[in-house]
Amino acid sequence: MQDVQKKIIRFVLDYDISNINTYAGYKGDLIIKVTTKNREDVIDLRKYALSLGVKEVVIKEKLDTKQYEIFCVTVDDDVYTLR
Repeated sequence: MQDVQKKIIRFVLDYDISNINTYAGYKGDLIIKVTTKNREDVIDLRKYALSLGVKEVVIKEKLDTKQYEIFCVTVDDDVYTLR
């Protein structure tokens, strides 16, 4: 796990979250998925993640459950690409 991921996870634990998951993407991306019901938490997490220089932050609003899913995408430095 990279330092950026660890910082995001530590930051998120101070908020009222429902769930947190980590995934590895097929192109060498590392993904952190956070689920919460509080919109202000989403905004704070997005600002913090972008300040760390993550590749992308995606926010998905689930209207049926009134939850927000935040996906923070970082590049895995241990993965190499073929040219």
